[in-house]
Amino acid sequence: MLTTILLFIGILVIVIIGHEFGHFIVAKWNGVKVEEFGFGLPPKIWGFTPKNSETEYNINLLPIGGYVKLLGEEGDNRDNPRSFASKKPWQRIAILSAGVIMNIIIAVIAFTIVGMMGTQAVIDESEINSDKFSNVATFIATVAKDSPAEKADLRFGDEIQSIAGIKVITQDEVTDIIKENIGKPVEIVVKRGEQTLAKTVEPRENPPEGQGAVGISTQLTGMQKLSFFEAFKLAFVRIYVIISTTLYILGQMIMSLFTQAPLPAEADVTGPIGLVQVVGDIRDLGLGYIITFIGLISTSLALFNILPIPALDGGRIVFVIIEWVKKSPVSQSLENKFHIVGYSVLMLLTLLVTVRDIIKLF
Repeated sequence: MLTTILLFIGILVIVIIGHEFGHFIVAKWNGVKVEEFGFGLPPKIWGFTPKNSETEYNINLLPIGGYVKLLGEEGDNRDNPRSFASKKPWQRIAILSAGVIMNIIIAVIAFTIVGMMGTQAVIDESEINSDKFSNVATFIATVAKDSPAEKADLRFGDEIQSIAGIKVITQDEVTDIIKENIGKPVEIVVKRGEQTLAKTVEPRENPPEGQGAVGISTQLTGMQKLSFFEAFKLAFVRIYVIISTTLYILGQMIMSLFTQAPLPAEADVTGPIGLVQVVGDIRDLGLGYIITFIGLISTSLALFNILPIPALDGGRIVFVIIEWVKKSPVSQSLENKFHIVGYSVLMLLTLLVTVRDIIKLF
C-alpha cells in the first residue's frame, strides 16, 4: 500500500509541478515577481528560499494541489511594474493559461512515449493475424460490482489466458466456454503484469441485465508499436477523446439536474482515495499503464482548470476578459468573493467525494 501511495504522490508531483511551472515560467517571462511556488495545500511543512532568489519554494501537507503566488495577483500593487495586476490583459491571460498548456504538453509527451513503447489497441477478430499487431489477447475491460468476477478478484487489465484449462484468445472463445460452465466452478487463469494468477468463479444462470454470467466485459487487443510521428499524432487524438468524453459526461450530469435522465456509469466521480485505488490496480500492469495514467490525469487537470469556475484558472481568465472588454478593472472585492465561494465549494465537494471513497472501502 505504501508503494502505491508513493507512486500516486509521484504522479501528482509530475502533473501539479508541471502545471505550476507553466504559470511560473510565463510569469517570469513577463516580468512578474513570483513570491511563492508551492506543492500541495497548506499547512506548510517545509520551505526554502535559494540564495539570490526572490521566490520561496514550499512543500505543504496535503498533496492534492499546488500554487504559484504572484505579486499583485489579488489586484493590488497596480503601480508596481513587477505586479501581475499591472500587466496587460493578454499577458495575464497568458500567465493564467500557461498551467493548462503545460499539462497538455505533459500529456502529449506521456502518450507519445507509450505509443513508441507499444500500446494495446482494440482490434477486430479479422486483424488477429495482421502484421500490424503482436501479442493479441483478450483483456478484462470492466468488472461488475458484486459479481462472481469481483468476488474472485478479477480486475481491469487482466489478460485472460485460459478458462477451464482451455487456452483462449478471442472474446467469442471466452463467452462460449463460460456458457458451457454455467452453475459450475471454473478456473480462469489471467496474467496481471508479471504475475500469472488462477481465479475460480462460478458463472450465474440469471445474471443482472448487462452483466453476463461472470460479470465482466472484455476487449480483444493487440500490441502496436508506432513511430515517433505516428505516436505523436495519436497523442493528440487521445487527448481529444478524453476531453470530448469528459465534456459529454459533464453535460449529462448537468442535464440530470433538470430531467429524470439516468446518469451514465462513467459519471461516477472519484476523489484522491479512489485515485489511489486506481493507481494500485494499474501498478502491476506495467510502466506503459502508469505513463498512460499520467497522460490521462494531466489532460483532466488541464480541462478542469480551464473551465470557467471561480478560483480556477478559467474563472480568473473570465474576469480578465471582462476587464478587457469594459476597459476598466472589475471590482476586486467582488472578484475575490466569487473566488472564495468557488474555492469553498470545490473543497467541500472534494471532502464529500473523499468521504464517499472511504465509505466504499468498508
